[in-house]
Amino acid sequence: MNQKTGFTLIELLAVVMIIAILTAAALPQYRRAIQRTQATEALTNLRTMFDSAMRYRAANSENPTTAKGLDVNFFEAQHNTNLGYTDIGFFRYRFSDDGIKSCLLEGNSDNTFCISMNYKSVTKYGNEYGPGTIFCQNLSGYEKFNYVCNYLGTEVTGSSGLYVIE
Repeated sequence: MNQKTGFTLIELLAVVMIIAILTAAALPQYRRAIQRTQATEALTNLRTMFDSAMRYRAANSENPTTAKGLDVNFFEAQHNTNLGYTDIGFFRYRFSDDGIKSCLLEGNSDNTFCISMNYKSVTKYGNEYGPGTIFCQNLSGYEKFNYVCNYLGTEVTGSSGLYVIE
């Protein structure tokens, strides 16, 4: 008796198909977890920068232009003093007279979402928000960015893609 042992081609194809189906089901959840992690990191960095910027403003009577002048350091931060921004990880932090804005560096500037904090009170869609209120805004209209902003906060009534982070 000459009996061969092993798997048939059909059995191997069935296993490969099962693995492909499981991967296809898990990949979107994995991507969302990555997006949530990146957004949470940006939010933490933004809060740290904002607190430090408030101390800088109190000591120097002016707004910081990049994170370089702040009393905190960030690993792998790249400062561009002339253009007023600092890149940390996947996000670009812009400094202005109004506050600090952190935008995801993905594609062009219209294909992203931003998290921002203002130095002064602001009115958006008829609602008054105090200094230090954090906003997440989907600039692209892509559902994946609405998901991230919704994960971080609550949508402002009457807005399209603007969320307040509590």
